[in-house]
Amino acid sequence: MKKFVSFLFLFLGLSVSVFASDADDVKKYTQNLIDDAIVKIFKTGVASNERVIPFRKVLNDNFDFDIIAKNVLGVYGKGISESQLSNFVKQFSELNVYSYVKKFESYTDSKIDVIDVKNGKKEGQYFVSSKVRAMTSGDKDYSVDWRIVKVGDKYKVIDVIIEGVSMVLSYRNEYAPILKSAADEGKNPVDVLTEKIEDKVIKLKLAK
Repeated sequence: MKKFVSFLFLFLGLSVSVFASDADDVKKYTQNLIDDAIVKIFKTGVASNERVIPFRKVLNDNFDFDIIAKNVLGVYGKGISESQLSNFVKQFSELNVYSYVKKFESYTDSKIDVIDVKNGKKEGQYFVSSKVRAMTSGDKDYSVDWRIVKVGDKYKVIDVIIEGVSMVLSYRNEYAPILKSAADEGKNPVDVLTEKIEDKVIKLKLAK
């Protein structure tokens, strides 16, 4: 009996260390992502047009836009072809590139620290909390949380939550009326939405 209890404690101790190691890896990954995607690219003195290419690479390397797209499309994403999904992901990812390049312009020289890592509801999913530290007197700190999954031997971001507002849910709520209207008119909802996003991307590219 004592041998069994000793084995059980040894097993549990090993399990805890494995989970701790996972948390450390996820924390390190997220902090490196933040430093590469925001701190380095959006530092003072770097022009917006010089930020697009490196920021696109960071996003495409670290965000799983296939998963994000399916979550954004919801029921309208079921049964669509690989070609339709690929076209949507292409435009949707570009929208995020140009949108966030614009949004992050005011975050130059900000300090962002990863605070905590928690296991998600499913194995291989993690919820990472980070804080944007105020660098100017009078400004306040605010939270940026990350939903991360392990895909093979790599970590991928599937949602970003800024001050409690989910990127995925925001897009889903924004696109739901467009998708429903297209479906009611007998059109393909995903194709219609993809075209609208493409138009928006073109406008963002032309905007100074």
